[in-house]
Amino acid sequence: MDKRFNEIQQRISKEHRDLVKFVQHVFDEYDKKAEEHRRLVASDALAGIKTSGVEEKTFYNTIHETKRWMLDVLERTTQDFEHSGDKNWNKNFKDGVNG
Repeated sequence: MDKRFNEIQQRISKEHRDLVKFVQHVFDEYDKKAEEHRRLVASDALAGIKTSGVEEKTFYNTIHETKRWMLDVLERTTQDFEHSGDKNWNKNFKDGVNG
């Protein structure tokens, strides 16, 4: 996922790098929440509180899916920026990116 993010970061123009920065900040926050969750589960385990494996898997899968979805949106937005002014390009987003 990091490789894909870096590729998108290289493709987007400097004037739109704030979008990449925003996505990076969101990813960082997800990573912080996952770390907090991991510590909470560890402390619960020390206290003898069992955590459901299904819930754990769902938690981490949700974070991963959300990050993947955000990368998909960022990539499609980048494509629209790259093809700005191209009348033959079918926009990924109806409202465009320069509105």
